[in-house]
Amino acid sequence: MADTAEGVGGYPMTLRVFDPTEIPDEPDPSLLHHHRYKIGKSVRDLWNRREIIYTLAERDIRATYKEATLGILWAVITPLVTLVVMVFVFKRIKSFNTGDVPYALFAYCGILAWGYFSSAFSSGANSLLSNKGLLSKIHFPRECFPLAQLLESGVSSALATAVLVVLCLWFHFVPHVQAAWIPLFLVIEVIFTAGVALAASALIVHVRDLAQVTGVIISLGLFATPVIWPFSKLPVRFQAVYSFFNPIGPVIDNIRRTFLYGQSPAWGLLAIALAGALVYLSIGFWTFRRLEADLADIA
Repeated sequence: MADTAEGVGGYPMTLRVFDPTEIPDEPDPSLLHHHRYKIGKSVRDLWNRREIIYTLAERDIRATYKEATLGILWAVITPLVTLVVMVFVFKRIKSFNTGDVPYALFAYCGILAWGYFSSAFSSGANSLLSNKGLLSKIHFPRECFPLAQLLESGVSSALATAVLVVLCLWFHFVPHVQAAWIPLFLVIEVIFTAGVALAASALIVHVRDLAQVTGVIISLGLFATPVIWPFSKLPVRFQAVYSFFNPIGPVIDNIRRTFLYGQSPAWGLLAIALAGALVYLSIGFWTFRRLEADLADIA
């Protein structure tokens, strides 16, 4: 149905009236925006912008310690206080038999590994909200924000190893040569941490309540991970499944096996932990990329 009327400048103007029932309930699927990405290109872009990760990490390190009276000493004080509490509470539990190794050394190896994860996961999960000003003004791979927190937490954990050195001197303990495998174990932990931090950072922007959940996960995870208890307490039939879903467990166990007891790494469980960590990284990266399109608008 159409009516003709005189328009601007004397030209005829046609008015069209449509039947409202002809308007579709949903837009044509071809009009919808599908956020697609190629993983190879995404990784290359992230690598080419790696200096941004270094810059963000340096900025956060300076901001964290510059305004504090004790400065970088807090990187040592926090795990040291945690160690004192754990030794005071759990040292006399007979089932936590650590052999000839002092419980303080045994526990601190777990505290270092768990401290890195908890710090990187917590700060990485909230990194997009903490940097929402930069998020909406500057264009670069958004993964730089959570990954910078992994680097910052790595610096803090490296400083915290000073306590481990002091403990070795105090107990006259000489680390075993098998400890040279430790960097390989830490790679597994970093892969796992990157995966969960990427997923959490994107999800929290869309569901703010998840920011409170991260604290619960860290609190419960401390006791669900062999930080204060030996990995051998876990039944053998469950160790493989546990290693897949919580790769930090075998990482801590193998740090102790090599550094404290001079044993060979448990390669089977480490392989399962690596497989689990890669799955977490794949899911985390996929989740981040799928939700990335709306991050700047929602944050």
